[in-house]
Amino acid sequence: MTGLTDHRGQKFTGPQAEPWRDGRRDELSGEDVERLHRGGDDQAMSSSRTALAGRPPYRSLRPVAGCEVCAPGPDPVDPVDPAHPVKVLAQSGDPVSQAGLSGLLHGRAGIELVPPGREADADLVLKAAAEFTVPVMNRLRSLRAEPGQLRIVLVLERLGDPDLMAAAELGVAGFVNRSQATGEHLTRVLTIVHQGGTHLPREIQARLLADVARVQRTVLAPRRLTASGLDHREVEVLRCIAEGLENAEIAQRMQYSERTVKSILYALMERLQLRNRSHAVAFAMRAGVL
Repeated sequence: MTGLTDHRGQKFTGPQAEPWRDGRRDELSGEDVERLHRGGDDQAMSSSRTALAGRPPYRSLRPVAGCEVCAPGPDPVDPVDPAHPVKVLAQSGDPVSQAGLSGLLHGRAGIELVPPGREADADLVLKAAAEFTVPVMNRLRSLRAEPGQLRIVLVLERLGDPDLMAAAELGVAGFVNRSQATGEHLTRVLTIVHQGGTHLPREIQARLLADVARVQRTVLAPRRLTASGLDHREVEVLRCIAEGLENAEIAQRMQYSERTVKSILYALMERLQLRNRSHAVAFAMRAGVL
């Protein structure tokens, strides 16, 4: 195993090195690690990259400021199969920006640029614009044969005041500030979105949650609906079914007629295309209302 050295390049030979040599790093306390990182005596050290290669992350150590080993890394991204790269349609509003956007991604591992006119071959759309305006929305809408078919990443100079609910409906799953749009960062964001994830800055997340709350408060609640599409009566009926109650027992609990219970159940199953009572309960559980 490669020898351990401290921050001054001196070999570490103290007894505290034994857990590191044996791979038992979790036996060191947080105080041990801080002392080893500070230096100041022969037992102070920081492990070399080689010594830590392939090891699991610390379990009982708290991070030490300025330490590359202790610092958390970026979120993991599954490697892209070179034989099946992410096909990206890059678009911008002017030729200069278009060339710059394409240049950032040209030759990137796991990314294949789709030429104009072959939109149907793309997995993702990378759209650069000053702001997320109505013309940009219309352009993105024209690229989509069916809602939800094509996912989109936007590179914006200014966030502005976008309609985030409309953006989500269009399939926008990533926002990148233009000042942060390096080739490496764009490749990472595109890979995350292609694998089913999202990349939303904190400001976007906060606005999106506020929009969802507003829709719940001003649109759904007055109609006694939930975000799942079920109203309160339907949720209560499904909760009773999940408890194993029959229609007559549900009617007695809810103080409805048995005919009303049947009508409620039939209406929701017809609207949501559910096959039977078990399917309806499973839908409600997936929607988080049970």
